[in-house]
Amino acid sequence: MNNEFIGFITRIGDIEQFETKNGTTCLSRDIVVTTDEQYPRSACFTLRNEQAQTFTLNIGQRVRVDFDIDARPNRDGSRYFNQLKAWRITQL
Repeated sequence: MNNEFIGFITRIGDIEQFETKNGTTCLSRDIVVTTDEQYPRSACFTLRNEQAQTFTLNIGQRVRVDFDIDARPNRDGSRYFNQLKAWRITQL
């Protein structure tokens, strides 16, 4: 399934570094994209590792984000959270 979202970048988070359970160091960056519709919608996308560094991003830039949806449990497994993982960002 190909998921895409088109809009303008409204927020670019800082690149964060974290360590996984198996000791691997990873990079993460969140961006928020907002549609240009009568009733705008916003979505927060996560960029991981090399994508967190390689995509050239600017506030106000119109983009198409191709992404996957993933659900992860909290620490005790009592609740799940959805995450939108961007794998391609195309400037429009």
